[in-house]
Amino acid sequence: MTTPTQPGQKPPKAFYIFAPVISILVTLLLIELFLALFHPIPFSIERNMYFEPDPYTGFRLKPGGLGYFQHNIPAQVNENGHRDDPATIAKPEGVYRILLLGDSFTVGANVRQEEAYGQVLEKLLNEESIQPVEVINAGVGGWEPLQYAQYYEHYGRAFHPDLVLIGFFVGNDAFNQLTAVEQLPTAVMGRRVSPGAAGSFRTALLVFLTEHSNLARMLVQKGPVQNDFTRTNCDQFTDEYLAVQRDRMPTHLKRSAEREALVANSVAQIKRIADMTAEDGIPVVVALLPDENQINPALQSLLIPADELADYDFGMPQSMLVEKFSEASIPTIDLLPAFLADPRCLYMNDTHWTPEGHRLAAEVIQAGLDR
Repeated sequence: MTTPTQPGQKPPKAFYIFAPVISILVTLLLIELFLALFHPIPFSIERNMYFEPDPYTGFRLKPGGLGYFQHNIPAQVNENGHRDDPATIAKPEGVYRILLLGDSFTVGANVRQEEAYGQVLEKLLNEESIQPVEVINAGVGGWEPLQYAQYYEHYGRAFHPDLVLIGFFVGNDAFNQLTAVEQLPTAVMGRRVSPGAAGSFRTALLVFLTEHSNLARMLVQKGPVQNDFTRTNCDQFTDEYLAVQRDRMPTHLKRSAEREALVANSVAQIKRIADMTAEDGIPVVVALLPDENQINPALQSLLIPADELADYDFGMPQSMLVEKFSEASIPTIDLLPAFLADPRCLYMNDTHWTPEGHRLAAEVIQAGLDR
């Protein structure tokens, strides 16, 4: 039988352990009850785009999902899983339809939907064409060539395009080695995660708490992003940006047997698309999108020691890709010369184009398609 604590007698040691724990739990419970009754926390909009798992591409944009880019720029997804205006899967009669595949450059990261080069291209083509032109922007941030091919095989063909246009960003796509769906990231609660992280206990616990607790949603959800990636001049870089670009710099090493071997997979994935479009009786065109590492001498001087500069060829990997795609009878439109010739600062500190960069890309692609 427990002996009551006498006046002046210290409580047992267990009291000092359990009393604070119980106090914290009661406090959390009261906060949760208050939120549930007086201020319920909804599932918030997501930073970046809102993603969902997909059995063929690992992840894709969730139909109807809503996210936000910098400056509270909305990233709304239509019913087909595209950052684009609503469109029917069945092609309208008399319309020339272009299916645009690509990554975050194509989806228009950190610019408004109408400023993305696919949407600008649609407007430019309609200004000169008697036949209505529709560009379906099927770009998804973080996708690689394997996912472009997977998407076209399992979803894109249903749109019956007259042309498939691939926005191939050389900074990520050229030497990508992903070959199987099992290697691809997936999505949890709208965010891209690795397959390992998606199956972890920590992620499962986080999902459970977020789905069942107002307090957890208040603490976990981030809401609209407030980052500002704009620059006032072309040599203004953040440390984070320099770190990303430093990792990408080997993309522009001189051509070698090693570079030849590394590019083979990406070329093969694009050829997969070309083989399918050939079966469907439609053409495919690859637009080669340049990285700022190739454009900006100030960036090059910061990232490459002077004694190593001779190891680089900033026409790479485009020069090799044009040759490889030509061998596979795949036409290319190389945007690098036009970006090199333009004196404006066309990139932001998130690695992506400004609205002016998107406009220039659309103009060059339009000219290439008209040839």
